[in-house]
Amino acid sequence: MRKSGREVLKIFGGNRDNAANSGSRASNWNNVFWNSNWNIGLRAACDDRTLKQLRGGCYGVHCRPSLIGGQHISAGFGKNTTRFGERGVSRAEIRADIFMGQRYKNLFDSVFNKDNLWLAYQKASRGKKLTAGYLQFHANEAANILKLHESLAAGNYSPGIPRVFVVHEPKPREISALPFVDRIAQHALCNVIEPIFNKVFLPQSYACRTGMGTHKAAITVQSMLRKTPEAWILKTDFSKYFASINREVLHKEIRRKISCTETLELIEKFIPRTGVGLPIGNLTSQLAANIYGHMLDRWLLHKIGIKQFARYMDDVVVIGRSKEAMRLLQVHMESFARVNMGMRFSHWSVQSVEQGVNFCGYRIWPTYKLLRKRSVAGAKRKIAKYTKANDKEKLDKFLAAWRGHAQWANARNLLNKLGATA
Repeated sequence: MRKSGREVLKIFGGNRDNAANSGSRASNWNNVFWNSNWNIGLRAACDDRTLKQLRGGCYGVHCRPSLIGGQHISAGFGKNTTRFGERGVSRAEIRADIFMGQRYKNLFDSVFNKDNLWLAYQKASRGKKLTAGYLQFHANEAANILKLHESLAAGNYSPGIPRVFVVHEPKPREISALPFVDRIAQHALCNVIEPIFNKVFLPQSYACRTGMGTHKAAITVQSMLRKTPEAWILKTDFSKYFASINREVLHKEIRRKISCTETLELIEKFIPRTGVGLPIGNLTSQLAANIYGHMLDRWLLHKIGIKQFARYMDDVVVIGRSKEAMRLLQVHMESFARVNMGMRFSHWSVQSVEQGVNFCGYRIWPTYKLLRKRSVAGAKRKIAKYTKANDKEKLDKFLAAWRGHAQWANARNLLNKLGATA
């Protein structure tokens, strides 16, 4: 086997008769997964013939072998790795993922149903009752609901021109805000299609889902760290996630579950079928971005066989047992995201559990959580700003919201210092 300074980490497994050449870190190129031995240290999923076709072949990366007492340690992922308490994923699970189950049709009557529109109106009104759009719609709400119902039923509904503005927290983002009536239409659509996709989303997906959210994501990651002594963590972040979503690929994903022509046409009015990017601020964009991220979730669970991961929209955390495995997984993840999703990572890191995990606004260790330094610095700036302006109403509202976030961390002393205790 060719060597160049450091050992080449092959993806194929060895044979137990190979002696010093056994194990995946000193393997022969012609060995396949059924010819591998029992002391595999790292076994990536592409040594399965089905998955080789998915990736278009296998390749190696350079790294040093990880040994404990002369034995290869478990890499922490892989369909065919069963030693060290790791669990594989069966071919039946892969086939179930490919076929995706039931497709839904005849949904549109439920979308423009008047009861659904009134429910959508209630949802769209939350936090908006002092806006000009709500007040104008509310002045003649029954007639406006009927007008929206008729335009949707007739197929001549068309969204209005959005108001576009930029926010700078924590970095500049362009926000697109549709007129109030279009927010109602989006809620009416999502009332019907969101439960369909929620049945498909994996429990490792936490963004914009009822009963999930940042706090549950942070708690789950902490639980994973507690269950994995000496863990290594892969943390990735997609670059310009919403702006990079390929809408043609997205609509293919949507059509894997929805076949109702009228509903698909309404979706296309908010999300055109061609082009790249989704507008931040639209309810349909949040759901669509989750559908797009689900492609990566499926790949991690059903193709690679990893269960210990969490995704909050474009932020992904994977818990493994070795540094080499996480670095190898990063290579494969980035390749999958580039080829299948048109995405690239803006940041990624592989670090030990002692360094903690930066995820969902917290720095997480197995036994405690701290607030991110950026979050604390931002809170101090806002408190100083509202205090200087003597704006007690805004200060109280901010402290109440920030306190709700901070109370999930070990931050009692910090809250006392900032005067943010209840």
